[in-house]
Amino acid sequence: MPKGIPLTDEEISRRRREIFQAAMHLFVEKGFNETSMREIAEAAGVGKSTLYDYFPTKDEILISFVVEEVRQMTVWAEEIIAQDLSAGEKLRRIMHRHLEYLLANKALYMKLTLETQRLNFESQQRIQMHRHAYQDMLCALVRRGIQTGEFRPVNPLLVIRGMFALLTSAVFTTRPTGTPTEMVSQASDIIFKGLEAR
Repeated sequence: MPKGIPLTDEEISRRRREIFQAAMHLFVEKGFNETSMREIAEAAGVGKSTLYDYFPTKDEILISFVVEEVRQMTVWAEEIIAQDLSAGEKLRRIMHRHLEYLLANKALYMKLTLETQRLNFESQQRIQMHRHAYQDMLCALVRRGIQTGEFRPVNPLLVIRGMFALLTSAVFTTRPTGTPTEMVSQASDIIFKGLEAR
């Protein structure tokens, strides 16, 4: 951790976020391999030694950023799940919140997807652990819908995987049939009709 005057947790979190944002901007603009730690430090307004205090490698910046993004999605989903709504309405709202994130971060999402695939196995596993926890939380929501009789018995993980595939294709399709929001709304109607208990 950074040396000198101790920073509060809030200050450390803010500094990490500044480094994340500077690094991701450079990764999208120049490419991951073409970006140096020195350039990241300069863009973040910190010394190179300070940058290494926070992140020993570029890979660690990338991993930490992806994990933080998944953590934020998890927080959003938890807030929706805590609301007094049906399981189906909760899933719909989570889908649309996820869609908003993808639309706001389209170029970054594409770059992160490509770059995380070249990470070593251990690093990919660290990311997958958080992604799977997010998926499992949504699977639990589907199971609750099944238990209450709102949904018919289905494989919850297949439902959630289908939901994510739908969101990704709506944002990145080369053959749109409407806006991403319209496509997700129409396709989610199909998903939820299939989930309805007969």
